[in-house]
Amino acid sequence: MNFEQISKAIIDRMMALTGIAQEHIEYPNAHAAFTPPDMGVWCRLLIKNTDSEMTGMGAKPYTRKSGEILIECFDRLGQGRQELDRLSDAVDEHLSFWSEGELECLGLSQVDVAADDPQKRPQREEFYQINLTVPFRAG
Repeated sequence: MNFEQISKAIIDRMMALTGIAQEHIEYPNAHAAFTPPDMGVWCRLLIKNTDSEMTGMGAKPYTRKSGEILIECFDRLGQGRQELDRLSDAVDEHLSFWSEGELECLGLSQVDVAADDPQKRPQREEFYQINLTVPFRAG
């Protein structure tokens, strides 16, 4: 599987997620600028390719690519975690241990980023953040 096929499969799967309105998801390098909704949770999808390793040799090397699906999830400060946890559960059910062709995902992890940000990015002044990560491998 090449990088384009991996990205397409992950984005297509995310577009099938029913735990959040699709207009509340920011996709990588989308055609239109994303504006966070005035109310409710929203998230940003990132596909982080990491190491590739040679797993076989024939006429040419055969590689396995690995990486991580990162979904940054946000809600307004002071809203509690309930909606973020519901979204986490929906993503967990949708992506954990899902596979398509040579692409397979592992289990989801949740990291509480909260509102602390040493770089003081504007989004952190009004949003509480959790990150969801799903490791994957392809090939």
